[in-house]
Amino acid sequence: MNVSWTGTVKKNRVTKPPRSAKVAAMFAVPPHPMTPRPTGHGVSIVVWLWLLLLPGLGAAVASGQPVRIGVERIGAPMAFIDEAGRPAGFSAELIAAMQATGLEVELVQNHWSELLREFEAGRLDVLSNVVARPGRLPLMDYSIGHASVHGVVYRRPGDPPITSTAQFAGKRIGVVPGTVAYFHAMAHDGWGGTLQVYPGWQAMLDATHRDECDLALVLSTLSSRLVNPHQLRTNFVDDIIFQYRMAVRQGDQATLARINDALAEVKHSGTFDRLYAKWIGPIEPHPIAWVDLKPYRYHALATVLLLAALFGWQRHMLRRLSRQAAALKESEERWKFALEGSGDGVWDWDVKSDRVICSRRWKEMLGYADEDIGTNPHEWRDRIHPEDLDAVMAAQRNHLEGRTPNFSAEHRLQCKDGSWKWVLIRGMAVARDDAGAPLRVIGTLTDLTGRKQAEEDRLVLSKLESTGVLAGGIAHDFNNLLTAILLNLDLARTQVEDRAALLQRVEGAQTAALSARGLTQQLITFARGGGGAAKVADIGLILRESLPLALTGSNVRGDLSVAPDLHPARVDADQIGQVIRNLVINAREAMPRGGVITLRAANVILPSSAHAVRLPPGAYLHLSVQDQGEGIAPENLQKIFDPYFSTKQRGQQKGMGLGLTICHSILQRHGGTITVESVLNRGTTFHVYLPASIGSVPANLPAAAEPVPPGPGQRILVMDDDETIREMIGQILRHLGHTVTLTADGQAAVAAHAAALRSAEPFDLVLLDLTVPGGMGGREALQAMRQVEAGIRAVVISGYTDDAVLQDSAKHGFAAALAKPFEAETLRRLIASLAD
Repeated sequence: MNVSWTGTVKKNRVTKPPRSAKVAAMFAVPPHPMTPRPTGHGVSIVVWLWLLLLPGLGAAVASGQPVRIGVERIGAPMAFIDEAGRPAGFSAELIAAMQATGLEVELVQNHWSELLREFEAGRLDVLSNVVARPGRLPLMDYSIGHASVHGVVYRRPGDPPITSTAQFAGKRIGVVPGTVAYFHAMAHDGWGGTLQVYPGWQAMLDATHRDECDLALVLSTLSSRLVNPHQLRTNFVDDIIFQYRMAVRQGDQATLARINDALAEVKHSGTFDRLYAKWIGPIEPHPIAWVDLKPYRYHALATVLLLAALFGWQRHMLRRLSRQAAALKESEERWKFALEGSGDGVWDWDVKSDRVICSRRWKEMLGYADEDIGTNPHEWRDRIHPEDLDAVMAAQRNHLEGRTPNFSAEHRLQCKDGSWKWVLIRGMAVARDDAGAPLRVIGTLTDLTGRKQAEEDRLVLSKLESTGVLAGGIAHDFNNLLTAILLNLDLARTQVEDRAALLQRVEGAQTAALSARGLTQQLITFARGGGGAAKVADIGLILRESLPLALTGSNVRGDLSVAPDLHPARVDADQIGQVIRNLVINAREAMPRGGVITLRAANVILPSSAHAVRLPPGAYLHLSVQDQGEGIAPENLQKIFDPYFSTKQRGQQKGMGLGLTICHSILQRHGGTITVESVLNRGTTFHVYLPASIGSVPANLPAAAEPVPPGPGQRILVMDDDETIREMIGQILRHLGHTVTLTADGQAAVAAHAAALRSAEPFDLVLLDLTVPGGMGGREALQAMRQVEAGIRAVVISGYTDDAVLQDSAKHGFAAALAKPFEAETLRRLIASLAD
């Protein structure tokens, strides 16, 4: 397509550097860091090659006057004048790029007809972007083709695609006169079709839409700019291809060489492709001709000679690199074998892009397939147990901010099946920016399931060890209490006539029985243990409950001192009680001839300089257990918390060496620690530190007893499988003014309840024993009663004080719970508190 500009001549001159210098710079390739420097012989070959090539390269440098290039004034996108009056479009920017290569240019803007007359008169050296036509051959020589464009046809949406001129036969072909497409169609006699001429592009497209012609023929450069309001379909015509070139006067080979060199450099640098895509559209492929390659002939020759000179050296380097690659592969295989053998998962975190790559083993550890886990860090964070999240994130943050050389944390991760698995995550920043911010962090994930199970097993073994130590003392105290009960009852038989003495004996038996109840409750509390949830607790209360139990039956006295303002702590009360009992039992066994164990509890503030306990600064509870024993030898102090290490004699006092290991493990899980100091022949002191929960309210404080007024007489149903207890409860309730029905099991209780409803005299309250051997228990009986009376009130009774139903009776539908053994006053207060 021919378009034109009108305007004044613009001159731009650029000093052209010597061609030999440009070529030398182009081939000056810096050595690779792993490449040995060439030997003296290799250097001499390179120098000889350059000396051989420089004369030819220098001769190729053409010096001369500025090249006058005519550029059209109208016809976007190829060439046009912008709003500021400056040349714009593909042609203008292409010539500017050729100037940048060193070509001196004078730009002449005018209409195409004027430019052609100037060119024929010899006043222009070059015409830009000309399509070669037979009529122009006697007048012009053409540069290398710098762009290939296809013919494009517009057709109606319902017509079949047209992709070659063989499909033009018999069709009405719309063209615009004076265009390249028009002249090309005329030269081929319309390819067997009928040419229909239209005054402009839009008129031709409108005619195609109205079915006045079958297709409209244009160039692809124009099709990207045409407005297509009728939504006509377009197809490239494969065998209509035009090449844009620059034209010089016939025989002007010097100017042609300068134009070809500049065009080749612009194409070689990629600038041409960028300009073509900007102004015309996607780059269309074109065949490579010798004239395209001619400007590179010296470069190519030098490259071939250099490659020939370095071929032998390169083969040597390849063999050397092959040996290095084999050694590296062997090293990687050993590393991979060691990593897979460890069973750990691996992760790699790109901090800048916030992407994490996890190994297959990492995912398999949690039961996931490889495709189940993506690259978002939340894939890990969202699976951390809520109770562990803050501690894990704090450890990671401390390392990322440079406060620790690496980080590690034990925590629970949720598996695909919803279960939780204990893991150990370890990581380290392997790359940081100039400001110290991490760029890449890598690490491992280790499955701790086996180790945690072993810790639980050691906890059980430790309890068994403690139970063995306590059994003798408990039996001793329990036998004393039974003796007191029996002797008081025997004396009561002999003092029936003396009412005051009889009452004194009965009260003595009652006191001994209540002490026995406290002893059994302590034993149940000790045996229950386990891994309950952490709650804010009164540590002083835990100490007061644990110390007497650990000293039961011994000749050792306990001295307990608790600060009145002692802070509470968020702990598992059973586990902390186990720690205190283990420490007290160890202290008592260190004094076989008796003595005093001093137990202290106070608030402390640990500063950042408190390196001895290695805890973060803050508020803590400091508990100390001090004995008056023989002390621990210095060589054993470093091993005192190791599993299965024990200094106990293997006689009557046997130990498995697990008690202190369990203490250390429990305190670590609570964010605390334990230390020991000992002086031979003067005793040992263990120090326990627990994080304080300042401002929290303990959940284990006993409720204050309040007076309860007696209630009116009620109809009460009692179910208990023990006849003696059943009759005694019935007598007490009748004595308190209630009407009582007694049953032995759940089935009888359900039947009595139903009969009372039928007689219109329902029970106000039912007391149900939780467990009936071989029969229906209280929980099942209440469920059956609720089917006929949803609002019935019931109290559960049981001697299993650690049962879940007694621990949370409301959850199981009971109004209250009563633990055996109990007193008549306790029963009276309970009945009165439930009365309307």
